[in-house]
Amino acid sequence: MKTCAFITLGCKVNQYETQAIRESLTAKGFVETVPEQAADLYVINTCTVTSASDDKSRQHIKRVRRKNPNATVVVTGCYAEADAEAVKKLEGVDFVITKAEEAQIAEIVCRDTVPRIPLSKRRGRGDDASIPGLEKEAIYHLKISQFAGHTRAFLKIEDGCDMYCSYCIIPYVRGSIKSRRPQDILEEARRLIDNGFKEIILTGIHLGAYGKDTRGSYRLLDIIQTLSNLSGLKRLRLSSIEANEITHDLIDLVLHSKKICPHFHIPLQSGDDSILKRMNRRYTSSQYLEILDDIRSKINVPSFTTDIIVGFPGEQDEHFENTVNLCKRAGFSRMHIFPFSVRESTPAAKMNNHCSPQTINRRKTLLDATAKTLAFSYKKQFLGAYAEVLVEKERDSKTNKLCGYSERYIKVLFEGPDTIKNSMVSVRIEDVAPSFTMGILQ
Repeated sequence: MKTCAFITLGCKVNQYETQAIRESLTAKGFVETVPEQAADLYVINTCTVTSASDDKSRQHIKRVRRKNPNATVVVTGCYAEADAEAVKKLEGVDFVITKAEEAQIAEIVCRDTVPRIPLSKRRGRGDDASIPGLEKEAIYHLKISQFAGHTRAFLKIEDGCDMYCSYCIIPYVRGSIKSRRPQDILEEARRLIDNGFKEIILTGIHLGAYGKDTRGSYRLLDIIQTLSNLSGLKRLRLSSIEANEITHDLIDLVLHSKKICPHFHIPLQSGDDSILKRMNRRYTSSQYLEILDDIRSKINVPSFTTDIIVGFPGEQDEHFENTVNLCKRAGFSRMHIFPFSVRESTPAAKMNNHCSPQTINRRKTLLDATAKTLAFSYKKQFLGAYAEVLVEKERDSKTNKLCGYSERYIKVLFEGPDTIKNSMVSVRIEDVAPSFTMGILQ
């Protein structure tokens, strides 16, 4: 009986794809172990959003090879897609699997596994396009029924992006928009619900573009509406959506639904219009705030989370101050702040006026402080209120208390029995910190 282990870097889509690979391998008789232990097969699902991501991927390859010199090492994901030949040449790599091949990883590995493969014979991008059943639209072949290690399940409904933000390589790696068939999405959601998942998070590389490639035959609103009507599903959440893709119909759908979470993750990236233009973002700071105001006018205390890049080329102190001020105006409940990192082969890499590392670190520290203040202010609104919490399958590692998230994505810690794990409970919020709240089980 062979063992396998998985290492996943990057986004929620990668986590979904790893789960699909996990299920295909376990169906072939592999038994999963943790990456820290020696395994017969390692699958490293890589990210290439920054140069640092590539470095992390290479480090993991070296680490697993040290764990078991005789293991088979499979590298897939965006780094493998972006620079397959470079990955193929790395010491310790046996297979470089493209996105189009991910659904066939089990067949490829079980057919071809040998202790070591000479460099000249290692599989790389496009090396075996004649594999029976291999199709380029891999999104249609990846299927899941579980989500290992998670209380909430991600459900991928779309792949690809056509935004071409100047700092991002993903459109070049993942390609154009590819929308999954509604019937496949519905079937997968039912499998997840039947296996005990109470919350599903819709995800994609460019989620708001779902259906664009079908000229309106598929619509995101229809998918959301259909899934929210499924029996057994308690919550439906959107992973991320662009500001200019939030319509009045979507807001109304969230408003009138008891299952769709009033939590909007809306990437900002910068609060300055000149920097937004250099980033090739397709909205202005005022348009972004107008969308948030529109949502607030209809939905009670919505949660807004966001992504921000600090130190983009050309960002001056005044541009950064505009970002800080917009964040305060937006009242974000959570902010993911990323220091700008050069991604080769993107327009941003060729821009002038790059910020110094010291400047980037200083601005990130300042914005981190703003984020904590805003998160604390948002959570204080719920003191004394009751929150519906989906209890995590694992206790909080620091406090050993039960923990879970509300529909507005507020982390709640509380005392309670293990028997209520993976269930919805009511908790009265009694105390607040920037990153979590404390409550009493009702």
